[in-house]
Amino acid sequence: MYGYKDTWTIDLDRGVIKEITKGQVGYWTITKNYGDTIISTAPSEQEVISSEMMRALILNMDFRLMLDLTNKTISMLWVPKFNAPKKFKKAIKKMIAKGEWKENVKGNCDVENLYAKKENPKKKEPKQSPDDDKVLAAASGTGFFVSRTGHIVTNHHVIDECKVVKVNYTGDEIEAKILAIDKTNDLAILQTKITPKKVFSVSNEDVSLLEDIIVAGFPLGKRVSAAIKTHKGNVTALAGFGDNYSNFQTDATINEGNSGGPVMDQKGNVVGVAVALMPVESGQNIFFVVKSSTLKTFANSNGLQFLPPNNQDLSNKVLGQLVSDATVYLECWMTVAKIKELIAREENRKAFFSEYK
Repeated sequence: MYGYKDTWTIDLDRGVIKEITKGQVGYWTITKNYGDTIISTAPSEQEVISSEMMRALILNMDFRLMLDLTNKTISMLWVPKFNAPKKFKKAIKKMIAKGEWKENVKGNCDVENLYAKKENPKKKEPKQSPDDDKVLAAASGTGFFVSRTGHIVTNHHVIDECKVVKVNYTGDEIEAKILAIDKTNDLAILQTKITPKKVFSVSNEDVSLLEDIIVAGFPLGKRVSAAIKTHKGNVTALAGFGDNYSNFQTDATINEGNSGGPVMDQKGNVVGVAVALMPVESGQNIFFVVKSSTLKTFANSNGLQFLPPNNQDLSNKVLGQLVSDATVYLECWMTVAKIKELIAREENRKAFFSEYK
């Protein structure tokens, strides 16, 4: 029972949620399970459709159902699809106007506003200006040295669409060449003319559950603080979002600007590359890292060999010096036109500077 006169039964083995509302039985397919939060984005195919109205709803509506097991609440969003018949959309509008729709769907919904957004999506058309060809520092990220000859590892999305990538090292801005990319696993290798003071080694073994790790990087960019920052945490799952086994999950904080930074153990061996944080609406304190095995496969395919891993724990002082000397701040330089284009996109993973947001 979740505050309504409805009963919701979760069957994790079958991957369905059973709903009993006013004596009517329905099923929802579980699409995501975060332990304390369970999400469904569609009615189950097992649903027995007994009325024309229910058939129309399932065919013409986008659904989202979220069960918060900790707070024992349910949120529902039901929004007409773009290709729904005009008569159906008019019927929904009438229900909204009469207040019938919100009463029927219950939950934490703002159906009217969502409907308006779906019906009349705002298209952000970048305005042309004389400065469109000007190249500016637009976004930031993190990288780390993996060779004595200046190879840097980072995320693909950090350097994607950049006209120029610059590495901030010992007070200088040095251009980097993009040597190789892996869009699927969100990795990139850069080549620079830098001889780094220190270089990270990479672990030969993937992490284990509950292992202690450290994330290093420049969250929110140097415009907030020029100092490198570290966060400690644990490995909380051996797969990433959507059961992606090239990633692992951690509770060590990864913010915008951390992307591409090293994730290491106490020996100073890189066990992964910081890549993403879960959207707030899907869960809190959930962060993802590309595994070292995935990184090594990518590097080996491009002729890059890493230093052998360390076998002994480092003191915090020595580890801190390694982090400071081998981790670098990256800047993505773009044309003004490209900045406008990317900002206008709904999905955008760039850590853009505040003046462009």
